[in-house]
Amino acid sequence: MKKTDARWALSEAEVSDLIAMAWQDDTPFEAIAQQFGLSEVGVIALMREHLKTRSFRVWRMRVRGRLGKHQALQANRQPTHQATTHTGVQEDFPLPPCTITRQSLG
Repeated sequence: MKKTDARWALSEAEVSDLIAMAWQDDTPFEAIAQQFGLSEVGVIALMREHLKTRSFRVWRMRVRGRLGKHQALQANRQPTHQATTHTGVQEDFPLPPCTITRQSLG
């Protein structure tokens, strides 16, 4: 298995998985830290190194301040779906928990 960089000590496949998890809106940095041992700062540094400049900027704009990327911020937040009724009133409907994981799909 080829290693990408001594600083990260991650294989190319692990870096690819980490980047995919970092792009996902609902994967918190804490989950990435638990699986790969990188803090939020480490994930940002890895993303800066492995993404094109424009892609990195888009990713940073996307995750900066996003509730889904920080478990502490989403602790009291229940996922909801907004729908507009036939009368034009917007309602929030709680979403059921999803049992599908990345591992179950692979």
